[in-house]
Order: sequence, then C-alpha cells, then structure tokens
Amino acid sequence: MVQQRKKSLRVRVVLIEDSDATAAIIAEALAEAGEYQISRYVSGEEFFARFTSRSAPDIFLVDSIIYDGSGKLLSSGVDIVTRLKQIKKYQSVPVIMLSTVGDERDPTFQQMVKTFYYQQKISGLTAGAADVIYKPHGIDLERDPASFPAAELIHKVRILTERRFLQQELRRKNRQLRQKNRELAKLNHNYINVLSFVSHEFRNSLMVIGGFLRRLARKMEGEAEQRDLDSIISNCEFMEDMIDRYLILSRIEMGRLRLNPTDIDDFYGEIIEPVLKRLGKKHLVDSIEYDGSLELRKIRLTADRYLLQIVFSNLFNNALKYGREGGRIVYGVDAGEEQGLRFHVWNEGPGIAHDRIGQVFGKFQRLRDKNIPEQKGIGLGLYNVKEIVKLHGGRIWVESDYGKWVDFIFWLPEVS
Repeated sequence: MVQQRKKSLRVRVVLIEDSDATAAIIAEALAEAGEYQISRYVSGEEFFARFTSRSAPDIFLVDSIIYDGSGKLLSSGVDIVTRLKQIKKYQSVPVIMLSTVGDERDPTFQQMVKTFYYQQKISGLTAGAADVIYKPHGIDLERDPASFPAAELIHKVRILTERRFLQQELRRKNRQLRQKNRELAKLNHNYINVLSFVSHEFRNSLMVIGGFLRRLARKMEGEAEQRDLDSIISNCEFMEDMIDRYLILSRIEMGRLRLNPTDIDDFYGEIIEPVLKRLGKKHLVDSIEYDGSLELRKIRLTADRYLLQIVFSNLFNNALKYGREGGRIVYGVDAGEEQGLRFHVWNEGPGIAHDRIGQVFGKFQRLRDKNIPEQKGIGLGLYNVKEIVKLHGGRIWVESDYGKWVDFIFWLPEVS
C-alpha cells in the first residue's frame, strides 16, 4: 500500500527557509530524487498565512533562524515547530529542523558545535522536531553548493516520510479492525441470544419428553422394549446435558452468569447426593469413593448450590466416561493450606499427556488421544467448570500421570 502511494502521489514537502541559496540547493536535491513536490515559504508567518491546503503536507523542513530582507530576526525554527505541533492536522507530520553552525574553517567552529548547535538541537527536539541537521553558515553556497549536506537531508526525509506513510496505513488498518470487531461483537451477541433462546426452548421440550418416557419405562414389562426405551431415555438425557452446557456458555459469554450463594450445611446431601442420583448407572456410581480428610455431612461452605452441582456433575461424568473400565474413581474435600477448601476428583485411566494439559479447559476443546476412548461431547463441560470456579473466586488445575491417572483439583475460598 505504501509503495503504491509513493508511485502514484509525490511526497509533499513544505520548506520554510529565508535563504534563496539554501532553498535552491534543497529544491534541486529533491528534484533529482524525483519523488518530491516542494512548496517554499520564506518565513513561518508566510506559511501560516498562505498555506491553504485542507490536507497536511508529508514533511516540514524548517530553518532554525529566520531573518527578513534587512537582516532583522523574524522568528526561530523552535517557535515555528512549537506552533505547528499545536495544530491538530500537523501534529503527526514529521519536522526536520535545519540548524545553523559556523564555518568549519573558523577556529571557533568546535566551540560553536558544543554550545550553540547542541542547544538548538535539544530545543528543536523538545519542541517536537523529528530530527535536526546542520547546514553551514558563513559559506557562499552559490559558489560551494557541495558544502550543504543534501544527501543526508534526502536520506532523512525519505526515512521520515516512509515512516509517516506506514503509520497512516497502520491507523487505517486499525480503524478497519475496530469496525470489524464491532461487527463481530454484534454478530456474537446475536449468536449468543439465539443460542440461549433455542437451548432454553429445546430444554423445556426435552424435559417434558424425558418425564413421560421415564413414566412409560416404569410400566414396561418386555425386556426388549425396556432396553429400547432405556436407549431413548439415555439419548434424551445426553441432549438435556448438552443443552444445559450451551445455556451456561450463553450466560458466560453475555456476562449473565451470576452467583446465588447460600450457606451449604450438608455438603453430601446438598451437592454430592443429587449429582450421583442424576448420573444414574448405579453400579458405576457405587464405585465412586470418598477419600477426603473432612467428614462429608459436616462440611460447611458458602457457594452457589446449583453451579457447584454442575461442577461435580461434569467432573464425575468425565471420570466415568474416560476412566479405565472397572478402575477407581475417588473424590475428596480437604482444608486447604490457604483459607478455604480444596476439592478433587481422581480416576484411574489413560490420564492426560503433559503437553496437552494446557488445552483441557479450552472452549470446545476435545482432546484427541489414542489412549482415550472416543466419547460423544461438545467440549464445553470443563470450560464451564473453570468459569464457575473462577466466578466463586477460586481456581482449578489438573495433575496427571499419563497412562495411569488424572486428578482435577479446585480450591474455593471459605466465603464467595
């Protein structure tokens, strides 16, 4: 984009310089470069009075000291730069100040460099100039034009204008990116709204269907019919679980997942027992062991009962689905080293490879591993678990011995 601009439009240079000889040398050097269009003004006052372009130039070249025809000092380059930087449309335009230094053949030249020139340079940069170079003073430039540092000036002009074009292009791209982000945010908001609505409606219908199926199952006598109905109920429960996960995701994405903390006085009766009952598969549920140091029914905490049930439901489900067949599943609650409670759900099984642990809690992440049995799922369960734990002010992590076991551990503060 920058290259296309440079080929199609010449770089617009404004030169504020009182010396005709200096202006002629600069104009000739820019003309030889072939990519510049120069406008010259003999003073800052003339520029501010006569420059009427709606768009800013691409670079300013400003003499450090401006005199009128009689030799009277009109203004300094520092004053001009300061004024330019106070005008909004010129603030991003680079300025090179042309600072005057004495004749190199003068015995006092080095002293002038150390004092006058460096003072000018510091003042110019402080005022907002991008660079300062010096031009010779006391030399007849008409007779000795080679003494003017034209090559250095062209080099710096090229660097600064190239940088300006790149910055303009970057700002344009950033504007486009912000607009795209606004459009994506709107689309995402609409998507979440639709997801929430559809999931809610599906869930209501499935709960009605599931309820009637369970009533029908209790009346079934034939073994084959019972088996078929159990399969239908199982698939219905899977869809209910999937929709619940989408509903939680929609609330997370829209910032509507809120805590409703209550005092839980019977951790087993209020959290674990309801979860185990909903899991079904009694022979599997009975194999889940407790190994915590705290007595389950005496554990007290403040938390959102419904959301904490979702956490354990997901962790138990994962242990049942991905654990070794017939392997142990153990959960526990202990007093943490910090003020709070430490929970964990551990199971024997293939575990998780060390380099994959960081992916476990990702949204829509499903780990692919030859040692992990393929299961139906959408990759939201553990993401929702992580967000629920964070909402309680806690944290969650995973430990695993690949090929042997995996342990999901989370900590909650005493009061959320």
